[in-house]
Amino acid sequence: MASGNSEATVTAEESVERAPDSGDGPGLADRDRTVRWLAAVLSLTAGAVHFGYTPHHLTEDWAHGWFFVAIAAYQCLFAVLIVARPRRWVWASALVVNLGIIATWLVSRTVGLPFGPEALRSETFSAPDIVSSLLEGIIVILAIVALAVPALLQRPSRDRVSLRFAALALGTVAVVLGALMLTPTYTSAHEAAGHAHGDAITVDSPTPCELSGPPASPGQVATDAEGHSHRGPSPQVVLSQAEREQLATQQELARTVVAKYPTVAAAEAAGYKMSTAFVPCIGAHYTNMRYAIAFDPARPSELLFDGTSPTSKIVGLSYLVFHLGGPPEGFAGANDLWHQHNNNGGLCQKGGVVIGGEAMSAEECEAIGGRKVALDNVWMLHDWIVPGWECSWGVFAGECPELGGRTGGTAWDEPAPGSIGARLTAVE
Repeated sequence: MASGNSEATVTAEESVERAPDSGDGPGLADRDRTVRWLAAVLSLTAGAVHFGYTPHHLTEDWAHGWFFVAIAAYQCLFAVLIVARPRRWVWASALVVNLGIIATWLVSRTVGLPFGPEALRSETFSAPDIVSSLLEGIIVILAIVALAVPALLQRPSRDRVSLRFAALALGTVAVVLGALMLTPTYTSAHEAAGHAHGDAITVDSPTPCELSGPPASPGQVATDAEGHSHRGPSPQVVLSQAEREQLATQQELARTVVAKYPTVAAAEAAGYKMSTAFVPCIGAHYTNMRYAIAFDPARPSELLFDGTSPTSKIVGLSYLVFHLGGPPEGFAGANDLWHQHNNNGGLCQKGGVVIGGEAMSAEECEAIGGRKVALDNVWMLHDWIVPGWECSWGVFAGECPELGGRTGGTAWDEPAPGSIGARLTAVE
């Protein structure tokens, strides 16, 4: 009898360590298989979200970026191991790692991490990190059950259909939420917010431009030396003495335009017509197509204003130039990075006025009375030289971070509902 009891004890312990063998028989350990597959789906989803936001964090700080790479890789590896080679140490690793991830997230959102470029500065909560943490929390609960009461999972399930349905429903919801977190709506908002802080805006905090929402167009976003798009300062190339002298002369000519057309009324009197409503980060555009045939610092084809009323003030210049075979020769040096607006068929226009961005589909554009227009040989360049509106992201940057406000309004309006700025204000 004693020998039999000992043998039974060993068998039970081995069944916990070798869950695949004990769960393969008909009707046996159905709970174990279901829980393992559910944990795998949740972990893969969380890993996908972390992989999706890794490039953004790598551009901010290598440590944050590689932390995302490491945890995403682990979460994918765990998903494979828990299905193919389930062991107690696999569950234990899930418990420790996911608790560590959740703890790190909570610290970063409350008191701030004690290291990195954002040391001891709390970050704002956002939908992607909340969803990931919820998935990791469920995995922690499953790991605790698997480690603390393994016998519960090894018993045959009396209601296999309900158990599988519940796991399928939870897994489906997790996958859908994870997929939503990787859509432009959330990725753009996350990148616009960066590491937002709840206190006053500092150099490292979201700018008025970023608080107003995501970039108006992919063409506005800067591109680094490796060709990666990012929101922020434009890459700068050191100029030679000759280039600096030539650039200074060109910008002196450009500044004469600012004095000529200080308001919308002055611009309209000179033949400039509104081509866009006010858009945060880039202003309201007023265009004179007579000057679009060639680049001339003293004759910009577009003027940028802080609104569209007659008294709205000029904030910048924009050179829209028709040029075959690539961007025209513009300002001296290599820092004048010209851009286009041809993604997804171009901008939505009606009567010469842009009424929709590149993200808008042709059908959506037609529904509001416009049509998509791709300007293949048209190049644009901003020049932020207006006193008081010097752009801290670069004089030729695609966006001016100091220029916030609300689309269709002015630079002085509060951010629109649903924007990063509106959400931060609501939290405060």
